[in-house]
Amino acid sequence: MSTVKVVSEALFDCSALLGKVFDDKNQNGYQDDGEPGIPSARVASAKGLLITSDAQGRFHVPCADLPDSRIGTNYALKLDTRSLPSGYRLTTENPRVVRLTKGKASKFSFGAAIGRVVRLDLADHAFIPGQKELRSEWLAQIENLIALLEKEPSVLRLSYAGSSRRLGQQRLKAIRRTIENEWRRAGGRYRLEIEARVQLVGNRPRKVRFE
Repeated sequence: MSTVKVVSEALFDCSALLGKVFDDKNQNGYQDDGEPGIPSARVASAKGLLITSDAQGRFHVPCADLPDSRIGTNYALKLDTRSLPSGYRLTTENPRVVRLTKGKASKFSFGAAIGRVVRLDLADHAFIPGQKELRSEWLAQIENLIALLEKEPSVLRLSYAGSSRRLGQQRLKAIRRTIENEWRRAGGRYRLEIEARVQLVGNRPRKVRFE
């Protein structure tokens, strides 16, 4: 009686990954001419594999997985944003998922860019008492804010100071929705990232997560 052992062949059974972390200067999510790689950026797989980009921002996983020969396999990588240069933020999805095909190489790209931060600080008096809508005189300033954001790629940081966390979160969600609608109406020439924090009077600020 004999035993047959099937060994995977790297060229035909494995799927390799070719990746790049790049400086997305125009924040469009694609590497264009004149956008260099970002060195020493760390990328991790779901299985715990850690990879560091080289001096040109490149990374390579020679045999990332053995995909199903019929339907392929999903593979995810996540960029550690703490490994990016100071002030840089991602302009692409994170984590990113690609479909691996048996015997073929797949590409991963992570874009990041340094951008201007625009702050909008709000307090109770900017809103209609007890409601989440801005007073008319403040609402009229949204157009000026959009014009400021259009001048160059920016991150918008919303800050609210008030006495109620729940009302503060509602107000921030409402103004975020208003800004996003106005941004789309103006053409939205780049993906606007909006951060938000609630500051209860006398307490530490709490970051708001938008679902």
